[in-house]
Amino acid sequence: MAYATNGTIVNTLLNIVLYTVIPLILLFISFVFIYAGVIAIKRERFSLAHSLSIAFGVGIWGAFVAVAVTILAKNLSTIMMSMVVLIALIAMYVIFTFSALFIYSQLYRLLPKNKDCDFIIVHGAGLLDGERVSPLLAGRLNKGIEVFESSEKKAKIIVSGGQGSDENISEAEAMKNYLLEKGISEHNIIMEDRSTTTLENMMFSKKIMDQIMRQYRVIFVTNDYHVFRTGLYAKQVGLKADGVGCKTAYYYWPNAFIREYIAIILKYKAVPIILFLLWLAGTVISLLNF
Repeated sequence: MAYATNGTIVNTLLNIVLYTVIPLILLFISFVFIYAGVIAIKRERFSLAHSLSIAFGVGIWGAFVAVAVTILAKNLSTIMMSMVVLIALIAMYVIFTFSALFIYSQLYRLLPKNKDCDFIIVHGAGLLDGERVSPLLAGRLNKGIEVFESSEKKAKIIVSGGQGSDENISEAEAMKNYLLEKGISEHNIIMEDRSTTTLENMMFSKKIMDQIMRQYRVIFVTNDYHVFRTGLYAKQVGLKADGVGCKTAYYYWPNAFIREYIAIILKYKAVPIILFLLWLAGTVISLLNF
């Protein structure tokens, strides 16, 4: 009798978690992402990049509805059931991988860093009016100055960023000008003005450092949401480096992290492709047996 009572309690708790707690958490997260997207558009401007968190939040609602339909509906056609299963699979995959990436990236960011270094790579970002450092880029540069001060002003700061089609000067030059205004000696600044991607930031900066000395210690500086992926690229080009992240505006962070998530998923796209092929095979088999 006691076993039956305990089993009933466990089943009740599981039902509460599965059908109440988890859906409420997901719906709350979707609201936060939609709200952040609206604030980003109001404060910045409308763009696809600023709309990502809204799309993500709406997607959570869509997945929630799909799962609810699966549970409540009866006598769904094979095609409809297959589509619902696909949506549910995508939702579960995204929730799991997104959560795992978020947790891992936060742990990676919080790992203790040895700031005694020879080089500090500061990653570029888009300029204002084609030549002025943006608040986001200023945050990276200020964090770079902080690391520079902790190295007793011995390190060289590599400002890394090329010139975009809508920019009058390279990001590296704008960053150098900012550092000079902040009192950093030109002797301590090295410009890398060819890169257009994060991978190229690391690749071209490594070539510069290799020409200066054979063995060196490196810190790279970027925004907190960008540290983990930048670390992956550093490893890809054979650069052993620690990452330091500067804070990001709360309303900008969700969109930025979603972009990081998409970039990493595309970098390791074999798993979602395999899952899709398995779903497709299951759908075809179901239709043939129907």
